[in-house]
Amino acid sequence: MTRIESRPLGRRVEVSVLVRDPRGRVLLVQPAYRDDMLLPGGGVHPGESIADAAARVLVDSLQIHRPITAVRAIDCAGHNFDTGAVEVVTVVVDGGVMTTAEARALSLPVDTERLTAVDWAPVDQLHAYVLAFTEHRIRAAHTAARLLVQLPWPYLGADVEELVAA
Repeated sequence: MTRIESRPLGRRVEVSVLVRDPRGRVLLVQPAYRDDMLLPGGGVHPGESIADAAARVLVDSLQIHRPITAVRAIDCAGHNFDTGAVEVVTVVVDGGVMTTAEARALSLPVDTERLTAVDWAPVDQLHAYVLAFTEHRIRAAHTAARLLVQLPWPYLGADVEELVAA
């Protein structure tokens, strides 16, 4: 009998932060290794909460502090058996709305090598900035934020009823 060896496939968890300005535009960054733009974000380290990861990537990449208020969307890219790429789960959290002054003052940090651009994109023009799957992810999160829809976000099994009431 032929024995088929099975091993667990890997999974990576990433966080993206939806930050908007008073005009409803979305903050995007361009990593040095890509031609397209993304929401600010990055990988969640082992043992790190989603909220802590979101706050960390904003400080690391843009040197800004934003309150992380809600989960607005979760997106998943499955395993690619041809390339060996692992499944990626992306949690999109809400970083709120910057004031006009904050949005105007935002710029690419001088000492960064990881980012080549930062920009505010109107939602109806996302196709000019991002890949199609990224546009769908951003639109889903932006719509959820606009409609005040948020996913329950318990941490270590916290009672969702208590979290919603808080």
